Amino acid sequence: MIRRRLTTVIACHNRRAVTLRCLEALDAAARQISDFDIETILVDDGCTDGTASAVAELFPATRIVTADGTLWWAGAMALGLRSGSADADFQLWLNDDVVLRPDALARLVETHDRWMREHGRPLIVVGSVLSTGDGSVTFGGGRRSGFHPLRSARLPVSDLPRECELVNGNVLLVPRVAATRLGGIDPVFAGVQSMADSDYGLRALALGIDVAVAPGWFGHCDRDTRPLPWRDPDLSLVARLRAVTGPRGRPWRAWFVFARRHGGPLWPVWWAAPLIKGVVAALCPDPTPDRRVLLVEGVVPDYRFGLMRALAQSAVPRFVVYHGDGQTGLTAAGSTAALPIAAHRGRNIFWPRVCGGRFAWTAGSFAALSGRFDAACVGLHTHDLGVWAVCLARRLLGRPKVMISGHFALSQPGRWPLGPVRRRLRRILARCADAVLPYTEEGMRDCLAIGIPADRIFVCGNSVDVEQARASLAALPPTAVEDARRRYGLPDGAVFLFIGRLYATKRVDAAIGAMRLLAGRGVKASLLVVGSGIDDGRLRGLAADLPTVRFAAAEFDPDALAALFALATAVVVPGSVGLVAAHAAAHGVPVIACRAGAPHGPEFAYLEDGESCLLTDAVDPAEIAAAMERLAADAAMLARLRRGAWRAGDALGVERAADAYAAAARRVLGLAGAPS
Repeated sequence: MIRRRLTTVIACHNRRAVTLRCLEALDAAARQISDFDIETILVDDGCTDGTASAVAELFPATRIVTADGTLWWAGAMALGLRSGSADADFQLWLNDDVVLRPDALARLVETHDRWMREHGRPLIVVGSVLSTGDGSVTFGGGRRSGFHPLRSARLPVSDLPRECELVNGNVLLVPRVAATRLGGIDPVFAGVQSMADSDYGLRALALGIDVAVAPGWFGHCDRDTRPLPWRDPDLSLVARLRAVTGPRGRPWRAWFVFARRHGGPLWPVWWAAPLIKGVVAALCPDPTPDRRVLLVEGVVPDYRFGLMRALAQSAVPRFVVYHGDGQTGLTAAGSTAALPIAAHRGRNIFWPRVCGGRFAWTAGSFAALSGRFDAACVGLHTHDLGVWAVCLARRLLGRPKVMISGHFALSQPGRWPLGPVRRRLRRILARCADAVLPYTEEGMRDCLAIGIPADRIFVCGNSVDVEQARASLAALPPTAVEDARRRYGLPDGAVFLFIGRLYATKRVDAAIGAMRLLAGRGVKASLLVVGSGIDDGRLRGLAADLPTVRFAAAEFDPDALAALFALATAVVVPGSVGLVAAHAAAHGVPVIACRAGAPHGPEFAYLEDGESCLLTDAVDPAEIAAAMERLAADAAMLARLRRGAWRAGDALGVERAADAYAAAARRVLGLAGAPS
């Protein structure tokens, strides 16, 4: 039996779970054409969510081609098609959000082969895909409709092949003869999301190549229900106008070529009309968009990107973020990168530094009061006047519905005299909310204890993107650890890592004191302090005579963080433990912490003494040094704690938080049955 070859090309960008589901379905379909050698090429167009590493681990036979994120769908597919085997009998174009039927590949090939036998000519085969909601055809083939040469009517599912004129590239089987004659996707469409597949089908017809929709349907693929960017009221006017000729719109050169090539004698009219319509839509965006939830974030650090990316996939309701800059050394550092979700940057107002420099009015509070949003999610910050204003508006005006996220440590008395007052105010805010999102089960219990109904409580966790962290770990080169050791000037031996903001409650001075004791005992170990903050100068002075203590600037890049955690024997946090517990678990690194280092954040609950960490009773350099020495000397204990930390990370991740936010929003908006 002569074996034939099939090259499948998939383009992806930051849809890890969606891409993995597509590849799983493709793998099942491939098993039904055992007489084929199948090559799968995945073009990773600038993914930052660990897609490539996850695919490499779960589908090692897939060849991954990387790009810089500027190609968009058309350019990425063109790159993938060029990268495939030149002698493949077929090319399969496949969108990464398509879930194929198990018999899809066999039926596509069968349709081509039957056409070849009956007509003596090769056939480009278009596969129809259906909505998971109502079962309607979402993508497939179409025929020109009416006077407009670029407008088509999508063909319904049929029992027989039906010739078509315009095609969608979601599921498209191209025989080698046709692929050779057409020469791939026109490079003019690089950096464009659409048009390339329609151009490909129309060029095929112009060359006399048959194109037809195959009988039946071949999988599921839902439409992108997000508003078109030039119609999106959550974008600025400038952003909307740019979007008209942006990658998701009609870029000048690509649209000119497409309209002139396929628009007939009146092509200037067909070229200009949608651009004019787009500008009008940008100037007058849709005043009645889908239900919207405002996330009043204050600042958005890099570790929140995973959650933002997940929430951006929600269509009903739609999440919009308002954020601003933080205060150096007093708040988390906001990311300088563009957020992967509809977002607006505003101005945060802070209390004076002598009052702690906390938020006095968070960016987005005025937007929440404007009436443009159905719900607003704010933090449990008693010092933020914007939070109180939003809650007051809910009480007096009935909107927006209020969601509150945070620690919800409602049973902790705090330090006298302000501690009891803050606890009372936190309880008032919590009871005002239509839904609360505590980070931990302990926070949920505190909410239940003050009478908040269980159906208003959604435990969201406070975590990092565990899958991205582990993907970055897996992608580290073999020399990464030694390279990091040399970069920071660390001697041989155990490396203990502190990473976070530098202020007094973190008690980094106790870790420095422990290093002084270890140095006196001749223990080969070093401490790397990574971060910035108001305590930086004092800590550097304390460690000035200790060559085994090194300082480095704050680090947020996932790959650089992976190298730091891979280098670390353990993370040391003598004082208040916060999100670093999730970072350590995500990377499988044990923690040394102190029970008396309170007030701890809710993430302290992620630590289990003897399983994923070592806890001392007091913030005592001697006790901390003893724990460090144990881990430096006992390889078996270190390995056991590493396994425990990794297991702890398995239970974390942004998916849980995204599901909780979406569920809470649907609940407060009365959309309990609506898909997110």
